[in-house]
Amino acid sequence: MDSLDAIVILLIVCAGGLAFVVLYNLANINITERVREIATIKVLGFYDGETSAYIYRENLISTIVGIIVGLVAGKILHYFVVITSEVDLVLFNRQLVWWAYVLGALLTLAFAFIVNLVLHFKLKKIDMVESLKSVE
Repeated sequence: MDSLDAIVILLIVCAGGLAFVVLYNLANINITERVREIATIKVLGFYDGETSAYIYRENLISTIVGIIVGLVAGKILHYFVVITSEVDLVLFNRQLVWWAYVLGALLTLAFAFIVNLVLHFKLKKIDMVESLKSVE
């Protein structure tokens, strides 16, 4: 059972890394496709913080939707894994504690905030003149 704890920790770390990569790629694609729109907002006089908040809101909405879907799907997957891995000699607890849901949601929000922080610096580097001169 001690080795099972190490496997669970490894799965949590890998899931966190996957969450960071997915959130970063989605936000990066969003910024790349809308660079002209973001440059226009900056030309109109929006500060860097306001421009970043414009993108942050969209990322936060997608993160909250992902948390809700993930909590429901996670409960179903937890039940499936526990039922599938049980043998006659070893039975697992089928109940999840409430703080496991809260911890999962908080970790996902933490990764989303880290991604937003990293993307803030990318948004600051958008060259307004070059972005608006480019022809699509």
